[in-house]
Amino acid sequence: MRNNGRRTLAFDEKAFLADYRSNPQRAFRALMDGFKERVHIFCARASSRREDAEDLTQEVFIRAWRGLESFRGESSLSTWIYRIAWNVCASHLERKGNAPEVSSYSEVDDADDDEPRHIVPVEDLEFRNFENRQFLDVLFQRIPAQHKLVLTMYYLQELSYDEIGAVTGWPLGTVKATLHRAKANLRIQALAELGQ
Repeated sequence: MRNNGRRTLAFDEKAFLADYRSNPQRAFRALMDGFKERVHIFCARASSRREDAEDLTQEVFIRAWRGLESFRGESSLSTWIYRIAWNVCASHLERKGNAPEVSSYSEVDDADDDEPRHIVPVEDLEFRNFENRQFLDVLFQRIPAQHKLVLTMYYLQELSYDEIGAVTGWPLGTVKATLHRAKANLRIQALAELGQ
């Protein structure tokens, strides 16, 4: 995984798949240990209620457990898990009347593809980082759930455009358009919050 100033632990997929053949339950516990926090963060963006996020996270791992035997390795294990999380969260949002909408790439300007990948600068001061996280949490409550999920995949989970496309099932142009709109929406909310 890319590292944007954060320490990211890699999950050894080959070791997992070998272990899964000999001891599925132990391997699955390792899988949960490796992905639970990331999946929970993702699911928390789909719901403002902590209980719902925990239920969604549990549902992701239930589906993963049921589907592991048929996992063919056509994508990385992490992409496969995020795809399950995306489907679980999308179903949750549909039930709540907030289904993800798809944007067309032709509607956006591609000029900001080179902008830095950090919403906030990575700094050494813990308090400043805490303030930034709190500020982002406030902003994330004001944007559509689809935008929260796409921004989470791109910035927090550090997925590439192609990986987000594999997770969502969207073409590359749609991924870029949705991410562009999500970033613009977040900027608007930030300016409003700062009174500018």
